[in-house]
Amino acid sequence: MQMRKFRLSMTVGAFALAASGAFADTLLELQKDARQWVSPTGDYANRRHSALKQITTANVHKLSVDWQFSTGVLRGHEGCRRGSC
Repeated sequence: MQMRKFRLSMTVGAFALAASGAFADTLLELQKDARQWVSPTGDYANRRHSALKQITTANVHKLSVDWQFSTGVLRGHEGCRRGSC
């Protein structure tokens, strides 16, 4: 029975690892397109830069807030894993 559980956990672990690798490969491919923002910082290099050219020094003054959402927290936000805060 113990060996069976071990084999099952190894199979599930191998599948999860393969799936996460495929997902990471997809994100790496998507980040090559300037129109895709695949992470909070834009890409895995954390550049926080967009190569798009729609916003320039000539038109930046025309930008305005389109929508906003208040969480009710006024001193910033933080995230933590379940059980670690």
